Amino acid sequence: MIAAWRKLGQSPWLFAGPAVVAAVAFVWLPMVATLGLSFFDWSLLRQEGTWRGLDHYRHTLANADFHLALVNTGVYLAALLPLQVGVPLVLAFALVRVRAKATGRLYRTALFAPSVLSFPVAAVVWLWLFNPTVGFLNTLVGSLGLPPQRWLSDPDLAIWSVIVVAFWKSFGLNLLIFLAALANVPSDVIEAARLDGAGAVRQAVQIELPLISPALFFAIVTTIIVVLDEIVGAVDVLTEGGPYRTSSNLLYFLYERGFRHFQFGEAAAVAVLIAAIVATVTWMQFHFGERHVHYD
Repeated sequence: MIAAWRKLGQSPWLFAGPAVVAAVAFVWLPMVATLGLSFFDWSLLRQEGTWRGLDHYRHTLANADFHLALVNTGVYLAALLPLQVGVPLVLAFALVRVRAKATGRLYRTALFAPSVLSFPVAAVVWLWLFNPTVGFLNTLVGSLGLPPQRWLSDPDLAIWSVIVVAFWKSFGLNLLIFLAALANVPSDVIEAARLDGAGAVRQAVQIELPLISPALFFAIVTTIIVVLDEIVGAVDVLTEGGPYRTSSNLLYFLYERGFRHFQFGEAAAVAVLIAAIVATVTWMQFHFGERHVHYD
């Protein structure tokens, strides 16, 4: 069979075909269906739609809750991007210099362990830590002589509490990426730098960091893309977008439109707007950021 396909010059499609079919069935067709649904009011009971044109987009763009979710998404991104990229990068540079292999493996396992948990499970653990009466954090605050805090019900603290949970849960993946990149840095380059008298900081900044710039660029791009998705599980369990929607974000707003209010047409419009925002930000990253990446 494979020999016959090879004679016909179709053997590449024999291997790529399943991936292409899966991409069309589970990515492109749903995207097209979502775009089409955004122009209709759709009822699950009647299984029919009413044409609304651009009304869903106008209503969404004029919705104050959407504006607040957009601002909150910017806050999440501004806080989590440096945390989920900068902190793992520093930790990776420190871990590759741990000479004891057993100790290094222990640190790696401990730091990566939260990443294997699902967000609902991680958030349930943090619910106990954030408990205003018997939680560990308020016990710690009380031991310092400070008043207890309403971590999840205070409008000024809720979003930062979610950010802490999201960072703790997700930074291990980027740590793994940076460790793998540093492990591939040529040892002769490092040895030459040491012979030239380069210290640890100079070696990391001027030699290792440029060599792992593709991994760094990949981590930045993927962190910006997935921060919208990853935060929803924590928001749903910890705050449900409250108090007063101060911890909501764009994807949680989408979830509420579609699966709580059953406004599927409006939810589809929100999904299209989110996809446009993510695509624009990603294009800007590749257009302005990739020029600083050294692939050789």
